[in-house]
Amino acid sequence: DESFILSTSSLLKSLGYNVIDTDTSGTSLIRKIRTLKPDAVLVDVNIKGISGFEISNIVEGEGICPCIITLKTNPSEYAVKLQQKLIYAYLQKPLNVSNVEYVIDNAYVNFKKILELNSKIHERKIIEKAKGLLMSKYNMSEEKAYEYIRKKSMDKSTSMYKISLAIIDIINKK
Repeated sequence: DESFILSTSSLLKSLGYNVIDTDTSGTSLIRKIRTLKPDAVLVDVNIKGISGFEISNIVEGEGICPCIITLKTNPSEYAVKLQQKLIYAYLQKPLNVSNVEYVIDNAYVNFKKILELNSKIHERKIIEKAKGLLMSKYNMSEEKAYEYIRKKSMDKSTSMYKISLAIIDIINKK
């Protein structure tokens, strides 16, 4: 509701956060989030049009930012849904000033860590794919394929990930 939006915006600004936009419609909010790319989003569980959890799944799933769900009721009612979120973050109404900063900052840090880990996993998969292609195309052992990628990486002063992308591209073109 509008009074909650105004009081929350005022609270966030007093804590030093920059409130870049607000909305009462879930679909409109998703569009704004995709356009503005905020560091974090506070969304009510019962926003109009689409639930806060659905918004959270979309926004966090696209790697935009963490979504902190605001709840009027006891969080135990939403325990399963909260645990299924990428970032387990919620604030119970009325907002407690000391909790707000803690929850937002932790959600942001944890979200960045998850993105970083996902990126490392992706890079590792690409290196493994390149290693597999070298093994099958040139009858290399796993160790030799890895050493080849590592040596090329050192010789070219670039990451094993970039070397692996180039290897995949070259082998797939042949």
